[in-house]
Amino acid sequence: MVVNHGGSLTQNYFKSYIKLILNANECSLKEAKEIVFNHFFERKESRFGEETYKNFLFAYKELENDIYD
Repeated sequence: MVVNHGGSLTQNYFKSYIKLILNANECSLKEAKEIVFNHFFERKESRFGEETYKNFLFAYKELENDIYD
């Protein structure tokens, strides 16, 4: 996946991306979070900037609330 380093990625972007990982890998939400962190961020929170990483975490929390509510 090609990502433009010029701007931050949104919470909605990460919700869609995590859902894609969930469906493609038939895994748990926690496993999907780890897959995205490992492959997308290369295990570096700062790879795409603080705002992008925060949006990733917010997206994960929102999906977690959707699943467990």
